[in-house]
Amino acid sequence: MKKVSVKNKTLFGLALIFLVAGCGLKGNPVPSMTAVSQSQEEQKLTASVAENAVVLTWQLQDAAGKISHINIEKSVLGSAGNTCRDCPRVFEKVAQLPVKKYHQEYRLSDASVEKGKIYSYRLKLCDETGVCRESQTVEIDFK
Repeated sequence: MKKVSVKNKTLFGLALIFLVAGCGLKGNPVPSMTAVSQSQEEQKLTASVAENAVVLTWQLQDAAGKISHINIEKSVLGSAGNTCRDCPRVFEKVAQLPVKKYHQEYRLSDASVEKGKIYSYRLKLCDETGVCRESQTVEIDFK
């Protein structure tokens, strides 16, 4: 009968541990549908045309008072990185607003728009530590 060395037993044991443990790679975290729909419902982001500007309005109900500021981001369909309607958009920050009250209606006018272009807007609600969550995206055809 052949003797197995301690070195071989150790290597076999380590190989077995790696096979059983797996790589540890898990899927990306997905927020629950209730959290997503609740956060989108809280914001009610809308876009409308007023003279030579796009006017964004939304309501914020931050009962816990955890949101410290709101970043407003814009994407232009047809600009560099945004040529495909169904492709992911590249957003750029256009404004930042502080949050002062628990229940407040916000309004922002964006005059840096051009006729004949399609714009998408979204909000990023950020806490004091810099952790942000995105709102739904609204799209408007500026004619």
